[in-house]
Amino acid sequence: MKVKQYSVRVFELTIDSQKAFFAFMDKNLVMLKHYLIYLKGEITPAIEEYLNHNGVTFTTHLSVSDNKHQELVLKQGDLKIIDEIVRSGQEINVESDLLVLNRVNSGAKLYVEGNLIVTGTVDGMIFCNGDFMLVKTSPKAMIVFNGAEIDGSLLENKFNKIIFNGEEIIVSPIEKEPKWA
Repeated sequence: MKVKQYSVRVFELTIDSQKAFFAFMDKNLVMLKHYLIYLKGEITPAIEEYLNHNGVTFTTHLSVSDNKHQELVLKQGDLKIIDEIVRSGQEINVESDLLVLNRVNSGAKLYVEGNLIVTGTVDGMIFCNGDFMLVKTSPKAMIVFNGAEIDGSLLENKFNKIIFNGEEIIVSPIEKEPKWA
């Protein structure tokens, strides 16, 4: 007998309407293809065909519960703040804007529905659906902004302002390093 252990990352999606499901999947497909998708709700033949056609792994039978890293997040109005290093293996999900006052280590993942500012270097993965990001990255970083992976060659080893103007993503380095304190 052979036994292997895997760490699996799962997204749980509740399907309220087929139209909303397709809109969400189209926007986030680049990110979701790398995860197991746990689906709740009615899975129509069109949804199943879409998932199979796009190579998305999914299931309808799973029991998941994990909030162990969410305690890092402090709430400040609609802005959430993390005031420590986001370590490898940590996964943070934030529905609003996020300010990270330290670095994001390799193997750490941030999922942000709002805008994002990280004052330390990003070596991990960031999935952001806001209007803008301000980040300093390394070659190890993976950045997905509004469903599009940002080519690391476009990001300099200094602060980069990344904005979405409704039609295109614009990346511009900030020439003068911000002073945070």
